[in-house]
Amino acid sequence: MLSFLPKKIRCAILKLNLNQVLEIRLRKGCPLVANVEGEFEYVGVNGLVKLKQDSIMIDEVDIKSIVDDITEQSLYAFNDRIRAGYITTEDGVRVGIAGDCVFDKTEIVTIKNISSLNIRVPHEIVGAAKKVWDFMFDGTRVYNTLIASLPTMGKTTILKDLLRIINDKLKTSVLVIDERGEFARIKGEFLDFIRYSDKFYAFSVGVRSLAPKIIVTDELVSKKDWECVKTAVASGISVVASCHANDICELKTKTYFSNAIFDRLIFLNGTSKPGEIKSVYDGEFNLI
Repeated sequence: MLSFLPKKIRCAILKLNLNQVLEIRLRKGCPLVANVEGEFEYVGVNGLVKLKQDSIMIDEVDIKSIVDDITEQSLYAFNDRIRAGYITTEDGVRVGIAGDCVFDKTEIVTIKNISSLNIRVPHEIVGAAKKVWDFMFDGTRVYNTLIASLPTMGKTTILKDLLRIINDKLKTSVLVIDERGEFARIKGEFLDFIRYSDKFYAFSVGVRSLAPKIIVTDELVSKKDWECVKTAVASGISVVASCHANDICELKTKTYFSNAIFDRLIFLNGTSKPGEIKSVYDGEFNLI
């Protein structure tokens, strides 16, 4: 999945335990850094190093090589994603980007002079969602479920494994709204994917044309995102989604959050392996 990395960087990263690596950070003129189980570490040609001077230094050529490889040297074709702040490989590896934003009046047109990349290392752990599944399925139906945690704490890993479970156990139509292309490696005979679309389009078109019984989507952020979920739930569709929130108090402060949408609020324990649960609430905020 990391074939887009320049050889020297790829060889160094592959000396690490990728099961523990959450992010790979590349910044022009700075040392190569990896987020290993929540701690940022320098990376040298032989793996992790203690000293900055022993790490691989990232230059403009490294960053350009990665971007060119992922976009197949066609930035224009990927510009909708670039201006949203990320690009995604065909294997579902999301790469956040930073650089100079170009605006047309108030609308961002693109990002140029890319200077930083944040490679989110995806993890597919079969069985990681078992405990979560036990809370969100009552034997006959899937509860409308929100999975929450801080960033890089395993939400997407859990959603991937939930898709496997739902596909194998329920054999019902599932719409996967894959806004960033992170579910590219997940397959299933009962799974339909709408990729690289905003949630408003995917929900409205997907519900009408694909008639899903369940919708699975990642990272609710905007007012439109939350309204799409609310409309789908009101139509009798079960929705499984995620968002950034450390606990119930933080979730309640989110501007667009409504406790009328979800039957289960599941908070992941970021200090443990993916799938470990910190707390679970019902739709009335009662601790389960």
